[in-house]
Amino acid sequence: MVSTAGVTLGVAALVIVMSVLSGLADFIGRSVKAVDAPIAILSANSSPLPDDSSFISSLQSLPQVQSVSPFIEGEAVARMPSRDIEAGCLIRGVTESNFHAAGLDTMLIWGSPPAIQTDDLPGAVLGMYLSEDFMHSIGDTILFFPPSAFFSSGRTGVGRAVLAGSIETGLPVNDRKIVYLPLETASRMFLPGGGYTGLFIEPEKGFTLEQTVNAVESIVPDSMNVLTWQQRNPALYASLKLESMGAFAAILLITLVASFNITGTIARSVVERRRDIAVLKAIGAHRQLILRVFLWEGLLVGFTGAISGILLGLAGCWLIASANIIQLPDVYSFHDSFPMKISFQAVFTAGGAAILISLLAALVPAARASGLEPVKGLKQ
Repeated sequence: MVSTAGVTLGVAALVIVMSVLSGLADFIGRSVKAVDAPIAILSANSSPLPDDSSFISSLQSLPQVQSVSPFIEGEAVARMPSRDIEAGCLIRGVTESNFHAAGLDTMLIWGSPPAIQTDDLPGAVLGMYLSEDFMHSIGDTILFFPPSAFFSSGRTGVGRAVLAGSIETGLPVNDRKIVYLPLETASRMFLPGGGYTGLFIEPEKGFTLEQTVNAVESIVPDSMNVLTWQQRNPALYASLKLESMGAFAAILLITLVASFNITGTIARSVVERRRDIAVLKAIGAHRQLILRVFLWEGLLVGFTGAISGILLGLAGCWLIASANIIQLPDVYSFHDSFPMKISFQAVFTAGGAAILISLLAALVPAARASGLEPVKGLKQ
């Protein structure tokens, strides 16, 4: 029972921790994809992509592609003259229809999507924290100075917009710098000669990211690169993978510690049953039979601990997700509780690892029992 309890706690801890990490990774992935899209087509030589409607139509005709959205991106300094406030920002030029198609309108805290207003001034949607820096001054004029404006005498390329809304993407790093402007306004600031920074692609439901990438690459010329959101954010993706692997290895140590208890329990069982083993071997039992008896004992401990640990872990996941017993820090105000996501692959991996470790832990005492000499056992 003690050995089984050790395996149970190890498996339960693995299931809970991996579910928490999977939930966080899924939430961060969805937040990144909401801003950057799952797939992006960028120029291989940093030059703008041509405004080619036929190429966009050919991409849109692929069964793996749900939508294609051109965008223009660049860094700038935002300044609000009325309040003498300025801050660095990342401008993303999009169309109003693409803003809705990407689901960004559902992240609006207040205001309306970026669009050309009736007085011909475009509306700017700022990230939540950046909007706070500008005191949520809806309707106030903001000037955007791209790098080119600082190296020209006439301040060419300076953008002018009014604060129209605020958006919460879920990632503070985005909410502190992102600014959405109409595509036409961003084009005048960064690409007055025409073209786009890139194309965002949403995969069609039923197709994986890899399938969509392969289909897009088949018609994209060599002058363009097709990148997934993981490839565009390598540091973030690598840290998420490393965190999951590290947590899995650390929690797995609990099961490894429990395996020593299994080894000790079965070894003691071998000592206590030496006469029984000797009698069985004296009447013709083979070494393989004795070996299997104790291996089955270790397997039974591992299997029982794995099943009970999975059930306990799933119950713990449900309790954490529904009862809200663990509060996240204020920096994660976008989520009230841990975003749990139960991965059945992780659950079966945790259970399988526990069973395998238990079986290996029983191997040494089982081999010792199978090699016991009948005469020596009967004398004791």
